[in-house]
Amino acid sequence: MLSHIYVELDSTRSNKAKLLAFAIANNPPARQRTIIGDRKHDLIGAVTNDMRPIGVSCGYSSIEELTAASAIGIANTPRGLPEVILN
Repeated sequence: MLSHIYVELDSTRSNKAKLLAFAIANNPPARQRTIIGDRKHDLIGAVTNDMRPIGVSCGYSSIEELTAASAIGIANTPRGLPEVILN
């Protein structure tokens, strides 16, 4: 169940790992946490915070960048996300 989504617009937490740590600290316990990102910084932040790193190649990054950043799955389109998330 999705309980909160954190968007950081004022650069208070420009480091992705710190932003995700803040979001985790302000959410109730979860069995599993997942981040969907289009850049390596998103996925590195996810790994640092024990989250499932899923990449989307339809953003600003290449499949190679996402793979190198430890993506456990990569969706090529937004429609492909459910399948990647559930696998």
